[in-house]
Amino acid sequence: MSKYQEPIGDHTPEWSHPVNYGKENIISADVLIIGGGSGGFAAAKRAAQLGGRVTIVEEAYYGGNCLHKACIPSKFLLTTARLIGSIRKAGHFGIQVGEPKLDMETLHNRKDLMIKGFHIGTERLLADCGITLVKGRGRLVARDTVEVEGPACRQTGKQIRARNVLVATGSVAAQPPIEGADLSGVIGTEEAIELREVPARMAILGSKPWDLELAQYFHTIGSEVTLIESGPQLLPEADREIAQRLGKLLYDAGIVIKRGVAVEAIRRGDDGTLVVVLAEGKGEVIADKVLAASRLPNSAGLGLHELGVEMEHGAVLVNERMETSVPHIYAVGDVTAGPMWSHKANVEGIIAGENAMGLTSKMDYNVMPRCLYTWPQVAWVGLPEEQAEAQGIEVSIGEVPMAINLYAMILDETAGMIKIIADKRYGEILGVHIMAPGAVDLINVATVAMLSEATVDELMRLFPMHPAIGEAMVDAAMDVEKRSLHLPH
Repeated sequence: MSKYQEPIGDHTPEWSHPVNYGKENIISADVLIIGGGSGGFAAAKRAAQLGGRVTIVEEAYYGGNCLHKACIPSKFLLTTARLIGSIRKAGHFGIQVGEPKLDMETLHNRKDLMIKGFHIGTERLLADCGITLVKGRGRLVARDTVEVEGPACRQTGKQIRARNVLVATGSVAAQPPIEGADLSGVIGTEEAIELREVPARMAILGSKPWDLELAQYFHTIGSEVTLIESGPQLLPEADREIAQRLGKLLYDAGIVIKRGVAVEAIRRGDDGTLVVVLAEGKGEVIADKVLAASRLPNSAGLGLHELGVEMEHGAVLVNERMETSVPHIYAVGDVTAGPMWSHKANVEGIIAGENAMGLTSKMDYNVMPRCLYTWPQVAWVGLPEEQAEAQGIEVSIGEVPMAINLYAMILDETAGMIKIIADKRYGEILGVHIMAPGAVDLINVATVAMLSEATVDELMRLFPMHPAIGEAMVDAAMDVEKRSLHLPH
């Protein structure tokens, strides 16, 4: 039986009904989760599968920021831009078409309708598992007690007691420490995704995955885009060679890239435009919109500090079991330290849900893939070449450019490569880096190989379909030992 509180938004689920708090207005649970995003959802489902009584307290919307304002809507927009790019290249395949026209209103209406459907489906899935859903803001007032404020509670002070509490409150948008970052027209990713007019000029500060994705999106739909990166390399966490290839691809497409340049301030021009002032007298960038995206762990006001939960720069510190410094309090996702990825939060939620129900599970971040939904896509797992060498590991490298892959030629997407880093002595796969069509799916094959502690010799024995992008990954494994069939060894 479902256990809903108030309906979410303007949608009243036909299966909903109020929770009966009982005489003391207290719900008891095995696992109480604050936050219903990717990590909270996964933890709730897993704990319920293990027979737990589970309650989720969610202040805004089930499915979290990823579903509503980040991953899902941005990938929808990127898919639209990729289709525009494909239409523009249709002549390469003998198809004669004109310049595509984009109806922004139709685009965003479909995006919003799709997200609403996902939102309703997420609620239904949780409810069908017997998970209690409470709309409101949760705050720990004791190790085992969460106080909820919100419309579902009719008044403040309603409490939920639980054997285990899991914090999965995600992250919040933050202004970067730049003078003028609070000016109108300086936006974050959430606002950028919702723009229904194409900015004539856009400056993007930084080169995180979402920065590069949105740079390609806005450039494709008609904006003049300037990327400003303070460091020497775009996408600093990626393998240098892959990052260089992606940077060249974006530059060749017409995106202006300024590397090794810090931003001193953002100011309002006399004509109402935004002026990005570069440090050390390196000039200015004029823009109608400035994307300055930054996020911080959403840990304020949760009662964590009062209970002695250890934190660092606002991020909750956890061990490999997702346990905080206070017994029976767990934390997952963006509210913890480390990179902010929805799939990371999802797996952490499963781990925390299992441990809260008495199992013994541990996270392994060495096999956490990362990705960009640019085109071609970029994805990697494990160590980049530079990190492996910095750790003193003697490595062997296998590389295959997409320019020699027959299927990449057919698709007319030959700008990328596949690179494999292996331990020279034992052949263990330490990292796989892909810039190619379908990289986001292909990286999962590499992740399974690393989870299995496979060697390059074992990866060589994979026989992929022909023609396929996957052939290049096997060829890269063979190139580690300089045995590639398609390179001049």
